[in-house]
This record gives sequence, C-alpha cells and structure tokens, in this order.
Amino acid sequence: MRNLSAEATRAGHDQQTDKVWIVLLEITANGLSTPIRIASDNQDVVHQGWTFIGYPFEVELPPESPDRPMIARIRIDNTERLIVNEVRTISEPPTVALKVVLADQPDTIELEYAGMRLRNVTWDQGEISGDLVYEDILSEPVCEQMTPARFPGAF
Repeated sequence: MRNLSAEATRAGHDQQTDKVWIVLLEITANGLSTPIRIASDNQDVVHQGWTFIGYPFEVELPPESPDRPMIARIRIDNTERLIVNEVRTISEPPTVALKVVLADQPDTIELEYAGMRLRNVTWDQGEISGDLVYEDILSEPVCEQMTPARFPGAF
C-alpha cells in the first residue's frame, strides 16, 4: 500500500481535480558528466534543489502485482536528439529513478521507483524506448565457506 500525501489522496479520489501529476526521470551512469533529469511537463520543475527539464516522455509504471515482474516501460521523444546523444556515450546500462509528484508540491514524492536499470534500449528518429527493470539479485551466485565462526549453529 502506498502512503500518499493528503493532497494526492484527495486528488486521486475526486471526480475532477486541478492537480497535475508529474513524473520526474533521472538517469545516471558512468560516462555521463551529469545525470539526465527530465520532467513529464511542458515546463521545467525544480525538485529538492535539482532542475528537471520539461521534456516529452511517457512511462508505464511497473505493476503492483506480486505475480508479475517489476518492469516499467519508457518512451522518450527523440526529435531534438538531446537524450540519445547522451545515452550513446555510456557503455553499461544506466541507473534510473522515477518519482511522481504533484505540480504544486514538487518536493513531496508521492511514488518512487529507484535503482532501476534501463535495458533493451532502441531508438529511431521519433523516440527512444526501453525497459526499466530491477536487477535480480536473488539469482546471483553466493560463495560462502561454512566455518564454525560464520555459522556456529551448524556445528
């Protein structure tokens, strides 16, 4: 269950509202001089001291179901080549954070998905698209030697 602010809860339940939801996207990676910060709004948004450039993109947030993988999908406008030129400079999948805020209280994070990796990136003249996935750390191999010091209950 999500803990939304009172304003966000009210806006979510009202049949009509003047509240505007904005998705903030931050892309970081080795090779980028500064993180890419964009906002799904037609104007720049200052969030906790950082400026997110108003730039057209769409995101399909990950499902809340435990039966489905936590994969989000993203499509970013590529007509100005602003993002693709930056993405071409990196050699490993970048880390992505998504934050959902209300336009009139941009420092209050209503939803956050941090630590995702951008994978399966494709681009053409019109858009950049890709999957945002969490790394599957539970499948990583672990090598621990069973010793009395590490596992005293086993001996």
